[in-house]
Amino acid sequence: MWWISYRGESGHGVDNIGVFEDDGSPRKVHPLLLDPSPAAHPLHIARGFALVGDDLYIANAWRKDSHIALYHRHGDTFRFKEVLAKTEHVAAMVHPFDVELGDDGRIYVSCQDTNTVVSLVPETRKPAPVAAHLRRHYPKGKFLPGTLVASSRGSLPEYGDRTPLDVPSPLGLKVVLDKRGKPRHSVRGIVVHRKHLYVADEAGDAVKVFHVQSGELMAHITGRALGAPVHLILHGETLYIGASGTGSILALELTSTPPSGKLKARVVIDGKLDAPSGFAVGPDGDLYVAERKKQRVRRFSSKGKKKGTFIDDLPDMPEFLVYVP
Repeated sequence: MWWISYRGESGHGVDNIGVFEDDGSPRKVHPLLLDPSPAAHPLHIARGFALVGDDLYIANAWRKDSHIALYHRHGDTFRFKEVLAKTEHVAAMVHPFDVELGDDGRIYVSCQDTNTVVSLVPETRKPAPVAAHLRRHYPKGKFLPGTLVASSRGSLPEYGDRTPLDVPSPLGLKVVLDKRGKPRHSVRGIVVHRKHLYVADEAGDAVKVFHVQSGELMAHITGRALGAPVHLILHGETLYIGASGTGSILALELTSTPPSGKLKARVVIDGKLDAPSGFAVGPDGDLYVAERKKQRVRRFSSKGKKKGTFIDDLPDMPEFLVYVP
């Protein structure tokens, strides 16, 4: 089956995860994944989510209530269990976009309005120590607790009087501000694999690779069609990159050799997408890509050949798309 998180920002936005059968038809029984219990903490503007066993972690992106929620499987649905972390306890976590559980057991969250990636210790729910690499190179620098990857511009609206220093690119993530001074293009999707953190640096037109233990920048992934990357997925040993700026999907085969230097991603779908958001590899090996503005999911072969619209007329703009066997 397919799970889709939605924009959830308008009066008609869907603050839940839609469930669709393998053939793309809406699921008749439990068409929404999350049990809307009145006892649950309100979910508003759901973004990235991660399924680990029977536990479902969800990034709630609303600026006024940024948090990571934990849900637990109950039959065909998931019931709210608890809020794992929120801005009051993790100051850098404002407007979270994606959440990942690393192979080291830690929770990683990309945070758009502070343009950082933070690391949390699940046992204590507290921020992990600031990256050793940042501490070593900026011994007098101020960083918000839990910062693993810093911003190239520390003076951002959500930092207030706790503004960290700028960490110049390429180590620091690039950011583009809008007319109100808030991040318009900033950090997006993340993937943790083999002790490395892959980060979509939207404003930098690259995917950057950091060592999860030290925070050291190890590699840059670039490509001809890699403009404004947003979503990242890992399928087997292949990293797929959704480039919203070029309407393309790129791929890079990961090897057992640790990533280093400049890496070039190959183009799979070349400029055929309109505002692509979440995407996934289906059970047939095809690529299924959500188009945000057109509120649909399109299907492509593994080589990028068009195979038509898979799901049309979604009730809200799609954000993340996941296939669950």
